[in-house]
Amino acid sequence: MPSDYPPSHSAPRREPVFNRFPVIVLVLSAAIIGISTLDFMGSAAMQDWLWYAGAILYDPGVHFAARPFGNIGPLFLHAFLHVNLFHLVMNMTAMIAFGPAIAMAFGRGLKGAAAFLIFFFACAVAGAVAQLGWSAFIGEQMSAVGASTALSGFFAAAGWLQGGLRGAIRLSLPWLVINLVIAVAGNALSGAMFGMQLAWAAHIGGLAGGFVLFPLMLKAVRPEVRIFP
Repeated sequence: MPSDYPPSHSAPRREPVFNRFPVIVLVLSAAIIGISTLDFMGSAAMQDWLWYAGAILYDPGVHFAARPFGNIGPLFLHAFLHVNLFHLVMNMTAMIAFGPAIAMAFGRGLKGAAAFLIFFFACAVAGAVAQLGWSAFIGEQMSAVGASTALSGFFAAAGWLQGGLRGAIRLSLPWLVINLVIAVAGNALSGAMFGMQLAWAAHIGGLAGGFVLFPLMLKAVRPEVRIFP
């Protein structure tokens, strides 16, 4: 009788590696890489438009009028722009490392994909608001871009999945300490460590957003999943 299963002595069939990646992670990564590449390789006018439209900007002496997507758009869109190729590669490495597990935790299908995107952009907004708040508090001009606002929240989410509250603290603490050290030591340290200035307040905001939002969103989307003891 024909069978769909291989004989018991046969080696298990291996699936292509990208079959294991949730499609939404691939789609989001492709969008980030595509827009960042357009920024890197586009004309000066294109680069200026992308940054004016999407970057987090603050200058106490300037009113940023008529931005293409208003002042709300950059809270989300800054995640699609990066300073240079190293910045992009570093963030996409974090996306590959943490994104699939988080996306699968929310579940496959449209509902899970939507929850993943909402979580990603909620962390991005939390990071952007924290950075704008800090810049306004000290009255210092700044511009910031990068998916690391959202990906900072992924540290906490991955910790929740690995070990509940203790796991979230364990994975969040090193990134929090690094950014607090940079906050105290100044931009010279981040320049020496990463070759660019780091928006440490945005990272801490994204991390806090992920720490708080992930268990709430997971409970709402998949109440059967337990991450608390």
